[in-house]
Amino acid sequence: MYEPSLIPQMAAYGWLICVMLLMVGSLASSQNVLGHNHSKYPPDLSTICHDDSLTKGYKCEDYDVITDDGYVLRMHRFPQGRINYRGRGKKPPVYLQHGVLVDASNWFTVSHADQALPLILVEAGFDVWLGNTRGTRYSRKHVSGNFSNSDDYWDFTFSEMGKYDLPAFIDFVILQTGQKVHYMGHSLGTTQFFAAFSEWKVEKKVKTATLLSPISFLNHITAKGAIIAAKAYIPEIVGTFGISHINLKVQPLSAITYALCNFPGVNCWEVFAGFSGPNCCMNASTVNLYLHNWPQAAPIKTLIHLSQNIRTGVFSKYDYGDPATNLQHYGVPEAPIYDLQTSIPKDFPLMLCHGGPDALADPTDVQRTLSLLSSHRNIHQIYMDNYAHYDFVNAMTAKDDLYPDIVNFIRTHNHR
Repeated sequence: MYEPSLIPQMAAYGWLICVMLLMVGSLASSQNVLGHNHSKYPPDLSTICHDDSLTKGYKCEDYDVITDDGYVLRMHRFPQGRINYRGRGKKPPVYLQHGVLVDASNWFTVSHADQALPLILVEAGFDVWLGNTRGTRYSRKHVSGNFSNSDDYWDFTFSEMGKYDLPAFIDFVILQTGQKVHYMGHSLGTTQFFAAFSEWKVEKKVKTATLLSPISFLNHITAKGAIIAAKAYIPEIVGTFGISHINLKVQPLSAITYALCNFPGVNCWEVFAGFSGPNCCMNASTVNLYLHNWPQAAPIKTLIHLSQNIRTGVFSKYDYGDPATNLQHYGVPEAPIYDLQTSIPKDFPLMLCHGGPDALADPTDVQRTLSLLSSHRNIHQIYMDNYAHYDFVNAMTAKDDLYPDIVNFIRTHNHR
């Protein structure tokens, strides 16, 4: 008999092994785990706005925006709450950006409306917008007509998200509201925001930024799955077979995941702790809602890019592997490093919220980012000693011990 306390850890490692076997072993099989020229992902015509389990009955509107490189992306707007707005003037717009392997639905993986950050912001008097980055189920169209079926469609990393996706979303919000935007990102949503400062004048369009589990540097992460994949060059190996993207939401992996989560004595959030760190405050009853929407498809190139940063310990653009190709893309023989110290204006209001046991946004790496910004005059930090990676978005307690500070931060800097 196994010790009950070991079951979640064993389940996490079992899940990881299954993923590794599927990534490598299914290359020559008919399973649709890995994407290539012949893979077809039919459009999911549903939307967050049509799913009451996510919107909790709030008014929700859908919009499509087009990036400068032709990707058609879906946005959701929550314009009003249940409490009548009594503020003066227009509601300040807030834009929320999700992380990797999820879409905008992740913000609503909670039990009650008063635990969902977008709805808390709506009730606080903000005009709330949410984006879905390229490649996720609501954002798989391109003006060329290719519907995520070609390798060229998946030729992007978080750099392109920061360069193209974010300005497309934010410009649309500004067009609709006539106001600069308060930005809020989680996980990879913070990474692409950091990258954006090197691509366009963020401060011209964004008033403040609140970064939850901020990720720039990755060399101190403790997520064993990510470490193993990076050091074993798993994404690179998969890429050598001409694989453009990976979709883990298929059989048999979905069946395995559901089986693990319904194993007696297993809290599935503890299973995910092998990737996120031990989340303190998740409601076990919400895991099926999470699994219904997770994971989203991801480009192999993005996974390679993240793996490169794990191994090198620097925050840089994608390294094409040889000086000539880097020179072709960047004008220099090496992948350029994102210079946060000089690219972020010294008076830009920035709040970084991070946690002690976070396995992806490790406190040592976050402190390295903060040290680069030590001369900046408007940097704020919230450290949650018991919060891991998912807690910042899905914790039952965040509505009391984190989100009020975020609301106050935005209100304080709304008139700059």
